[in-house]
Amino acid sequence: MSFKPYSIVMHARGLITTILLIALACATKPAFAAKAWRVKENCTLIPNEANDGDSFHIRIGRRHYVLRHLWVDAPETDNRFPDRVAEQAAYFGITPEDAIKVGKEAARFSKAFLSQQPFTVYTQFADALGSSQRDRDYAIIKVGDTYLMDALVSNGLARIHGLQKVPPDGPSESLTRMRLKGLENDAKRNKRGGWAYAGAPANRMERFQQMNRPAEIKAQTVVLTRATAVYSLEDPSRMLGTLGTGTAITVLRAESQNMARIRFKVREDQTMEALARISDLGL
Repeated sequence: MSFKPYSIVMHARGLITTILLIALACATKPAFAAKAWRVKENCTLIPNEANDGDSFHIRIGRRHYVLRHLWVDAPETDNRFPDRVAEQAAYFGITPEDAIKVGKEAARFSKAFLSQQPFTVYTQFADALGSSQRDRDYAIIKVGDTYLMDALVSNGLARIHGLQKVPPDGPSESLTRMRLKGLENDAKRNKRGGWAYAGAPANRMERFQQMNRPAEIKAQTVVLTRATAVYSLEDPSRMLGTLGTGTAITVLRAESQNMARIRFKVREDQTMEALARISDLGL
């Protein structure tokens, strides 16, 4: 009887040890369960209306897969997910409407890029989730010597975003990130893709106003070098007549991007104001 408490304690310790070992095994299981990278050659694009700039239906051998590209995120092609579209637009500094335009351009670009020739896929067949009815796996795609992610970023058609992993025999994550940032900076400088919209007016009315903002010209006297049509101030589409070569006029100001307000003599004691095309005035 004197040994019973000791037996109970040892049994309890053994049970705790067993539980800890099970917990440790469960905690370390994902590291052992990580899938190996696979390299799949001669892959081809499967036409599908769900294909966009960074997600595609493809054929590997005889099997049909849906892949989501690692490292990059092309803008959406519609506004089904407005919060995501707003986030993508903010990255480029553009409007959601322009972001969707860039998304459609990215979809066309990726389709053409992947249709050039069979391509190579690097994947662990890790689930990328998403709204597709089929399983969707993360992957990196390469056509010839060019990675699709490089081509998208270089053309301003995707942001550097999302899961960032590389195959063990490829460039490191840090080198891949540096390479993409360099391509992105070049796209910004040259205003490609989404970067071309950056700084543009926020809506159609602002764009209209910008297009019709008066040109910058100084008040000055001009001698016409050719016959020049003049137009009504009230109705710029109505031509009033023509001023002959050698007529001296005073340019008062620009009224729009194309038209200037001018003053000229009708008689020695009478002047008149009208509109003339800035290009006709040689300005």
